[in-house]
Amino acid sequence: MKPGPNATAGSAQALLVGTVCYMLASLFWGMNIPMTAILFRTFDPIFMAPLRVSIGALVLLAIVLAVHGPRALGAGTSLGRLATMTLAMAGFYILYNLGLRYTNTITAAAIMAGSPVYTALILRMLFRTPLEPGFWVAAGLTLLGAGIAIWGRAGDTGQSLALQGGEPLILLSMVCWAMYSIWSQRWFDPAVPQLRRTYAALVGSALWLFVFWVFARATDLVGPPQLDPGPDAILWLLVTAVFATALGGFAWNIGVNRIGIAAGAVWQNTVPVFAVLISLLFDIVPTTEQVIGGAIVISGVAYMQWRRIRA
Repeated sequence: MKPGPNATAGSAQALLVGTVCYMLASLFWGMNIPMTAILFRTFDPIFMAPLRVSIGALVLLAIVLAVHGPRALGAGTSLGRLATMTLAMAGFYILYNLGLRYTNTITAAAIMAGSPVYTALILRMLFRTPLEPGFWVAAGLTLLGAGIAIWGRAGDTGQSLALQGGEPLILLSMVCWAMYSIWSQRWFDPAVPQLRRTYAALVGSALWLFVFWVFARATDLVGPPQLDPGPDAILWLLVTAVFATALGGFAWNIGVNRIGIAAGAVWQNTVPVFAVLISLLFDIVPTTEQVIGGAIVISGVAYMQWRRIRA
């Protein structure tokens, strides 16, 4: 039986909304990369993570109050599920920052380029979720494009692929993010809006991150926090917290809800493309390989969207 016109229109609308939200999330996260590099000159990464997530949670708190009222501030799910879900989100921030500390950026980028493959394996092994048509072609194109861009960046910076001990942590951080993304759609009541889900996740994640920072401070893993940053650092911190953490996370959850996490995993490989484009504002000129690689990544995403439209 063929789907009726209402079902077809609903699917088309979901595809459009999901695509726009994934594009916005990738744009905001791409913007976050050069700004975070600037923030690391002022803030310790272990302290900056809970600080930025807390600011993002406050932003969504204000939006939830304005849109849904005080009654919407509840967890929306059981405390056990919320704690597990937000631990996965906090695990992403912790493992990713520690991984970057013990590897170089080229190796980290190469590992992160495999996000579509990691997500596909998680979906197949743990949830028996079938992959949509065109996924592997799109994933292959984004991997190829990311590889070309990484190769060009390695030649430009003088770095190369090299194992330094932090690589498994980056891989685990990608797994944590995929698990959070899946649980954020499965563990809430279907009536709970994506805005509330994102708000609750950021609040719980901020608590876990502060607990980890207290532990790291008590064990001298990190030094005293920077409590007197300059005005530029405060500005960039607010921008990344509002757009990358709060609005980027909200847009990502809508994308996962509308067109699935497999599509989101492919879109994640566009984050470095947006990062390169935004870096132009900071007078950082991309290499030829980065431009070519970015075009191939975009073609992979476009192919997957084309297959969805045909379906």
